[in-house]
Amino acid sequence: MDEKQHHPIQTIKHLLDPIEGGGDHQDGPRNRKPVEIIPFVAVIAAIELFDLLLTSRLQFALADDTSYSVINHYISIGANILFATLLTLAIGTAIITRGKTPRFALPMMLIYLSVASINVLINLATLILAPGMSQTSQLGLTLDLGLAFLSVTLNFSLWYQIADAELRGGAFDFPPNGAHPESPPNWFDYFALSFFANSTFGPTLENIRTRIPKAMMMFQVSLSLVILVLLVARIIKAE
Repeated sequence: MDEKQHHPIQTIKHLLDPIEGGGDHQDGPRNRKPVEIIPFVAVIAAIELFDLLLTSRLQFALADDTSYSVINHYISIGANILFATLLTLAIGTAIITRGKTPRFALPMMLIYLSVASINVLINLATLILAPGMSQTSQLGLTLDLGLAFLSVTLNFSLWYQIADAELRGGAFDFPPNGAHPESPPNWFDYFALSFFANSTFGPTLENIRTRIPKAMMMFQVSLSLVILVLLVARIIKAE
């Protein structure tokens, strides 16, 4: 009976514990940083900015009364609410826990990334399928292409960082940093990995460890092919 009474308390304490990076695998402990909410929020602030710019540019291509436009509107609102929540949590984390991210913040990060990724997919579908985009100039389409490319790159950089820190066995093997061989990868390493996957259709020097990150990179490469092939073709045809 006592154990049952203490079980919810232990669960709450576990959720308040700071997120720990790394984890063990067959070759020994992995040197990985935990995903910290303050840098995470800084990156999603950039994602929100690019999404706002791209969504505002694409509004003219969507009819206001269509279900597609309504879905896009509410998903954008949901992403904004989640961003505001995570921003508030990041400020509280910096003040109260001295920068240590509590474990309950991780599900919120995953929910935000899921909503933000859906938002990016909707914007890509609008760029490719909306009839109104045929009236856009080459310069405008080039700008839209750049915003979409950056949005995909930033989104997947965070997905890869979380996967590498939280999945059993990790997600990637990075070559050692020449200047600091013992230092674990930071967000910029995952951003570079995501950028190379977008631009060269796969990793360059990194090895992929498990199936989930392989599936994630296959999906990203598919998106980058759509962006660089279909949107470039639309740019060429534009007057």
